[in-house]
Amino acid sequence: MKSKNSKLMYVSAAVLAAGAVAGVNTQNAHAAEVQKQADKNAAQKTIDQNQKDLTQTQDQLNKAQTEHDDAVRKVPDAQANVLTADSNNQSAQNVLANAQDQLKTAQDAQANAQANYDASYENNVKAAQNNVNKANADVQSTQEQINVQNTKQAEALNNQKGQEDALKTNTETLNKTNDEISKTQGQVEQAQKTYDAVNKDYQPVKAELDKQAKEAQDAQKAAQENAKELTQAQNELKTAQDTANKAAETINNAQAKLNSDTEALNGAKSELSSKQKQASDLTSQRDQVAKDLQVAQNKMNTAKAKLDADKDAVVNTMVMPQVYKDTVKRWNGKDLSKRSDMDQYKTEMAAASWVGWTQNEYKHNEAEKNHMVDLKHMSRADQIELNKFGIDLINQLRTQIGVDPWTFNESALNFANAIADRYVKDDWDSDKDGHDSAAINELAHRYGLRYTVSRKDGTYGKDSQYYENLLTDRFGWTEIPFEQSKANADKFGNPYHLTDQELAYDMNNTYAHSKDDYNNRLDDMDHLKNQVYNAVKRFAFNYNEWLHAYGILSQDFFDYSAKVKNYAAISFSVKPTKDRWGFDDMDIHVINVHESMVLDPKVFNVNANIPLTDDKSELKKQYTDNLVLVNTLTPKKSNLDNQINSLTNDIKGLNTRISDLTKSISDTNKTLADAKATKADADKKIAVLPGRVQELKDKQASLDKAQSKAEADLATYQAKNKDLLAQFNAAKSNLDKLTAKLNDLNSAKSKAESAVAESKANLDKATSELSAISSRLDELKAKLSTAKTTKEQADANLAKAKAAYDEYVSTHKDVIDNLNKANAELADKTKAYNEAKEDAAKTDKEYQAAQDELTKLNNHIEDLSTAITNYESKIKQLNTTINKQKADQKRASLDAQINKALDNVSAPKHATTTTSVQAGTSSSVASDAAVSTTQRSKVLTNTVVKSNNASVLSPQTKKLVAQANASKNSLPQTGANDKLSVFAALAGLSLASLGLGSLVGDKKRKRN
Repeated sequence: MKSKNSKLMYVSAAVLAAGAVAGVNTQNAHAAEVQKQADKNAAQKTIDQNQKDLTQTQDQLNKAQTEHDDAVRKVPDAQANVLTADSNNQSAQNVLANAQDQLKTAQDAQANAQANYDASYENNVKAAQNNVNKANADVQSTQEQINVQNTKQAEALNNQKGQEDALKTNTETLNKTNDEISKTQGQVEQAQKTYDAVNKDYQPVKAELDKQAKEAQDAQKAAQENAKELTQAQNELKTAQDTANKAAETINNAQAKLNSDTEALNGAKSELSSKQKQASDLTSQRDQVAKDLQVAQNKMNTAKAKLDADKDAVVNTMVMPQVYKDTVKRWNGKDLSKRSDMDQYKTEMAAASWVGWTQNEYKHNEAEKNHMVDLKHMSRADQIELNKFGIDLINQLRTQIGVDPWTFNESALNFANAIADRYVKDDWDSDKDGHDSAAINELAHRYGLRYTVSRKDGTYGKDSQYYENLLTDRFGWTEIPFEQSKANADKFGNPYHLTDQELAYDMNNTYAHSKDDYNNRLDDMDHLKNQVYNAVKRFAFNYNEWLHAYGILSQDFFDYSAKVKNYAAISFSVKPTKDRWGFDDMDIHVINVHESMVLDPKVFNVNANIPLTDDKSELKKQYTDNLVLVNTLTPKKSNLDNQINSLTNDIKGLNTRISDLTKSISDTNKTLADAKATKADADKKIAVLPGRVQELKDKQASLDKAQSKAEADLATYQAKNKDLLAQFNAAKSNLDKLTAKLNDLNSAKSKAESAVAESKANLDKATSELSAISSRLDELKAKLSTAKTTKEQADANLAKAKAAYDEYVSTHKDVIDNLNKANAELADKTKAYNEAKEDAAKTDKEYQAAQDELTKLNNHIEDLSTAITNYESKIKQLNTTINKQKADQKRASLDAQINKALDNVSAPKHATTTTSVQAGTSSSVASDAAVSTTQRSKVLTNTVVKSNNASVLSPQTKKLVAQANASKNSLPQTGANDKLSVFAALAGLSLASLGLGSLVGDKKRKRN
């Protein structure tokens, strides 16, 4: 069954004339509503997507249009570059053509001069000279070869004589060796006879000596083996006693260690429990800090993402390091009269300030580099922007240390501007004289503020003032990031050996505009904010004084201003003349008026405050606050992590120690048991071994006696045969000695024979080499004689050719001068042509580059124009689509209203209504159309008008509404009059307010 929504596609005024409306099944109402809402959501999603596409396309169109305009602006310069390059190229081509003509003329002149010159005389001299040179070279070369051969001949003669001497010496050695061999051979034969005779008597005695020696050795061996057993038994006894003693000691030590380890184990377990609890507590703290850190990080990232979404948004922050806050707190109120205390204070504050200086760097805003500011006539808007920027930075620091922020105030700004103007009027040299205190006190008086006067003459005080923190910069100069300064020093040198702090705090010329802008004291907003940023940074994080830091941060003896109203402003002044160093000074005046200094609130309006907040302020504050929180929580988390890691290591160490102690106790118990078993075994041996030792001692005495007897018998027999033994040993020794000598002589003979043979071969070789050298030397001497003859002839020919050439030169001087002049002219013109050719090639390349750049620019413009046309077409199409979708949305809403109205009016089950409608000229409706739950489709056309000022009903709608109201009493039985009036009002008024063009003409809507 179709829902009510599908039955009523469109309603027009003619429906009112059709009759009664039938009831609808109420069970379908909820399903219809759900479907309608889904359709509505889908339609809205489509509209939203198209709207997003429209915004994106509009952004693309804007970007393309900007690029197109920029490119178009570049065209005249590109065209001018082409014209200039073309002009330069034409000039260079003309110069090249002229140089080429002049070169041709010089070439022709040189050719003519060369033709008039007879070169044969010069060529004859050159040829004769070449022959002389060759002859000289041949003579010199041949002589050098003869010298070499003479040297070789002398060396060969020396070598030949050396070989002859060697042969003589080796022959004499061989002869002498042969003589020695003959002599020694006879001695060996005689010694052999003597040995054989003695050996015959010696052999029976030797047999008896060997027998008695063996008996003595056996007795000695038996005594030694018994002594060995005795020593072994004694050692075993001592070892058993030592083992028993050592085991007793081990038992005592093991028991003591067991007691100590048990006590240490109990202590380690107790310490482990304590460490685990500490780790658990710190882990809970760390987890909470990590959670807080993540929240802060997320908030900071969210704020940064929102700020980054704004292409012009650049957030500059100033973060106060914890070490700085701690150092200030540590030294707050301390007596620094002692030099050592002051030095320590400066050292610690400088170190803390260095952290703050290096952590904070200005973030540039590219858009603001195009925003020029006139420092001589600064607009109020620029003043306010710079004040908000600077005071916000100071307040960031004040908030981080827990003091109240400064209040930006109109009167304070006027007061600050008046001070800046007075510095200019007085041409005040603040670099030399510091604050213009007299002027500040005079202006304070004028602005209803406290001021100081001189006790001497009652004039405005020149030595002190209450309001100004002053930074004197050079106009266009400021500090650059430390890393850049450090890199410059590494790259270009550091001749003055500046420290890192001195490099970081040093100023550089960072001005980026024209000379005229500089002379008129114009600078861009980004650069001025950079100077303000660095001024605040220098106040807070200086490296050698901190009074300004205490002043702007209400620290130390300025803490009276920490929790009260402070009215602040910043102004700028540029010194009209050079300072004493010849620089252009710019002063940044940071003015702070404590509420107690206001004497006349009517003059100094404490209520004329200027909010520092803007649309991005809350995001910037969220970013800054959470950045500070991140910087605070990160080291806190790191510290907790370190503590936890330390405890974890301790716990790990304790677990290891417990494991080690447990193992040690187990090992000690085993050692104790082993020691007890060892002692018992040793005690058993101690009970047995003393008897065994005594037994071996008794046996040793008997064996020693037997050994002594055997050795004595051997000695007696040896003494009895002493002479025979001596004769045998002498004969054997002499025979061995002579035999060894004979062997040595035979070896020497062999070496001597080899030396003689080698000497003969060397002598033959030396004689052959000497002969070859002599032959070569004879050949070279003959060649030298020929070369000298050839040289004499060449010298004569050269003299003759020179004489002929000299005669030609003397008779043709004008021809030679012309040729020299033509050659010089040709060289000059050739050089000029080559230079002109290079210039022409260069200018032609520059012209082509300029032409290519212009073509590239024109193509880019054409591409951008096409893109712009496409974007505009797409935007038009999207607008049409979105308008149609919104119209469809409104129609759907109207259908819902009509259906709701129909539902609220009850209709009879059997109703037939006939109504005539005069639809005017634009419509015709059948008068007898019956409306029921099964009625047929009808076609009608309506016209709806929407003016710019109000919605107007068409004549047809007005008439239908009137008829509906008039027929209130004509159809009492149907109850349709109330329904009709409600329906007509909704249909007519709603359609009129929509102004739907889709209802005009012959378009047809069906109701099923």
